[in-house]
Amino acid sequence: MIKAHEIKLYPTKTQEIFFKKSCGVRRFAFNWALNKWNKLYLKGENTSAYSLVKHLNSIKRTEFVWMQETAKTCSQYAIHAVEAAWKNYFRELKKGNKNIGKPKFKKKGYCKDGFVAVENKEQFKQKDFKIWIPRLGWVKCSENLRFSGKVNNISVKRIANMWFAVVNIEVIPKEAFTINENQVIVGVDLGIKSMAVTSNGRVYENPKALKKGLRNLKHQQRLLARKVKGSSNRQKQQIKIARAHYKIVCIRKNALHKASNEIVGNADVIVLEDLQVKNMVKNHNLAQAINDVSFSELRRQIEYKAEWASKEVIITDKWFASSKICCGCGHKKEHLTLSERIYKCDNCGLEIDRDENAAHNLANYGTLLKPNGSKSCGEGSSVISEMVLFSPSVKQEIVQINTNFN
Repeated sequence: MIKAHEIKLYPTKTQEIFFKKSCGVRRFAFNWALNKWNKLYLKGENTSAYSLVKHLNSIKRTEFVWMQETAKTCSQYAIHAVEAAWKNYFRELKKGNKNIGKPKFKKKGYCKDGFVAVENKEQFKQKDFKIWIPRLGWVKCSENLRFSGKVNNISVKRIANMWFAVVNIEVIPKEAFTINENQVIVGVDLGIKSMAVTSNGRVYENPKALKKGLRNLKHQQRLLARKVKGSSNRQKQQIKIARAHYKIVCIRKNALHKASNEIVGNADVIVLEDLQVKNMVKNHNLAQAINDVSFSELRRQIEYKAEWASKEVIITDKWFASSKICCGCGHKKEHLTLSERIYKCDNCGLEIDRDENAAHNLANYGTLLKPNGSKSCGEGSSVISEMVLFSPSVKQEIVQINTNFN
C-alpha cells in the first residue's frame, strides 16, 4: 500500500533559493526533453527517457554548467515525466478520446513548481522536525513522518509561496477487517444543502468553503487588477490570492476527510450514487455550488479508504431514481422538483426528509445485491426493477456499529 504524507517545510532564504533553482532545472529539463522528443517524433524515430537522460548527462557539464548546482534527480525525473506524458497521450487516443492534447512546454509562472529531492530510502533522513535534502542539508518541517515503511522518494512542491515535502512511502497494509455475516449496509446520498446524508441518520454538513470565501477572493482580485504589471506589489498580491485559494481548499478537504473516515469506519458495505456531475454543472444556477461540494473527491476518498479497510463499495446504476422512490412502499413519483425538501408519498402518505429518503433507497439497493454475492464497484452493475427492489421481503434494518479506522 502506497501513501503520500505531505509535510510543511520552513526553509531559510538560502534554502528557498535552492528550491527555486531546483524547480527551474526541472522545468528546463522537461522542456529540453520535450523539444528533443518532438523532433524525433516528426522524423518517425523512437526514443526513451533513459536515452535522453544519458544524452543530457553527457552535455550538461559543458553546455549547462548551472545545472550542477542542484541534484541530478531534478532533471532525471522531469525527463521521465515527458515519457509518461506521451504514453498517456497515446493511451487516450486508443480509447477514442479526441480532446486529448499533446504534451505542452512548461512556462515559468504558469506551471506548478516542484521537483524530486530524494529518490530512495537510503537518502531519507529525518529527526527532530527536520528533513535531510541532498545537496542542501537539514530543512525544518512541521511534523515527523507518521508512517513506518519503505520510502520510495520525496518530492518538494510550492503552493501559495509555501513549501511542502511529499513523502511517497510504501506501508504494510493492516490485517483485513472481519466482515460480519450480517453486514452493515449504509446508503450515502450526496447533496448540496448537506454534503452527505447516510441511511443510519448521520448528516454531514457542507462547509461551503468557496461561498464563504468568495467575498474576500473578489476583493483581493480587484486589488490585483489595480497593481502595475511586473511590479513587486503585484507579486505580493498574487501570493495573497493564492493563499486565499489554498485556505478554501484546506477547509473543503478537511470536511471531506472527516466525513469519508466516519462513513467507512461505520459500515461494511457502502452504497453510493453514480452521479453525472458533468451534466449537472450545465445548470448555471447550481454549477458553483456543485463544484464547491466536490462530489467526485468524496467518492474517491470513500473508495480508496474502503479498499484499505477491506470494506465494499457499491455504485448504483446511473438511472436509479433514489430521490423519487418512496423508501416505505416503493411508489415512484414521476415529478419531483428540487424545491421539495420533504418527500411526501402519494401512495402510503409517508413524509420524510428528501435526502434521508434517498439514503434509505440506496441502502435497500445494497441489500438486494448482497444476497447474490455481488462485489460490484460500479462496473457492470445490472439494472434492477424498482418494484422488485422495494418488495418487503428484501428490506433489511440498518444497524450502526463502531469500528476503529485510521
